[in-house]
Amino acid sequence: MRIAMLSTVNGYYGGEVHFLGLAEGLRSRGHEILCLVRRDGELQSRLLARDFEVHALPLFHWFDPIRIGHLNRLLRRRRIELLHTHLPRDYYIAAAATMGSKVANIGTRHQIFPISAPLFKRPFFRRFSAMIAVSEAVRSGLVGSRVLASSRVVTVHNGVTQGSDRSGVSEMAGPFRQACGAEADTPFIGFVGRLCPTKGLETLIQAAGLLVEDWPDLKLCVIGSEEGHADYLAYLQALVEELGLASTVRFLGYRHDAWAAAREFQVQVIASQAEPFGLVTLEAMAQECPVVVTDSGGSPEIVRDGVEGFLVRPGDVRQLSRRLDVLLDSASLCREMGRKGRLRVEKDFTLELMLDRTEAVYRRALERPAGRFRPSR
Repeated sequence: MRIAMLSTVNGYYGGEVHFLGLAEGLRSRGHEILCLVRRDGELQSRLLARDFEVHALPLFHWFDPIRIGHLNRLLRRRRIELLHTHLPRDYYIAAAATMGSKVANIGTRHQIFPISAPLFKRPFFRRFSAMIAVSEAVRSGLVGSRVLASSRVVTVHNGVTQGSDRSGVSEMAGPFRQACGAEADTPFIGFVGRLCPTKGLETLIQAAGLLVEDWPDLKLCVIGSEEGHADYLAYLQALVEELGLASTVRFLGYRHDAWAAAREFQVQVIASQAEPFGLVTLEAMAQECPVVVTDSGGSPEIVRDGVEGFLVRPGDVRQLSRRLDVLLDSASLCREMGRKGRLRVEKDFTLELMLDRTEAVYRRALERPAGRFRPSR
């Protein structure tokens, strides 16, 4: 298949990790991949480093007729069969740019909240053969928006390839422990993700404030940038000072190698109000790191409470601190949950499974016009 993949996002987080992994996997299966991305973004640099054909687009709105025309001609010239779009605002760019063509549109939805202004946006979604939801929770929000028939909304869970043997990690102080001033035997909890209010990081910091009473050497490693949420980062830093946790909490900012930090964490925490799916959760589990996640959104589709980690209520500081205390107090439980987490990833959340299911959506989209798409059961 000749596939174009579109994303105009500037940062590099879960959705962009998904984009890159999907592009690499599809290319390895013999498909021709054309990447349409934002100029000078990190996604562009990573794609170029892997020798993808990349067209950098100064495109941010569907109502830019000149640039939409350029994109339309590019798709025709390259005889693209399918355009896969990965960002909400890009759905409308894709719909406009494929008008009058035979290009099949597929979108991936990484957001859990419903589509806003659905009556206005419904005509754009008529151009889509299918929308892929990364979790059943995301699918529910998308179906509830009523912008396209529920039969055209298909759940395809994310998949990962990273994994490593954690043997020996506890006996050495790796780069993330060193960056946080943590010794090899220091209790070490981690967070990886965008620093924004929906991630619930204040809950984790408050939980750390309770934990230091019994674990005075505790270190909490926070990896991620605030990108447009500078006020939230300032609030978190003020909270750290207020709770007397300046020696406990370390903000490392954005790290290109963030996925590898779970090799050193004793526990990784996802305290979001509602995570759409949780690619960082899978990455941690693939490193045999136990996880504590909130029991909302897509996270319960990944983690079984008491098996690969623990589920906690969003915003419940005391419950989160109790679960973390249990894990910090039991190296054997951490090892067992970590082992089961890796096995779960290998069984249900591999990149190969994601590719198989995505290809199946592509094939059905090319077989049927957009209005007649029916997913397989």
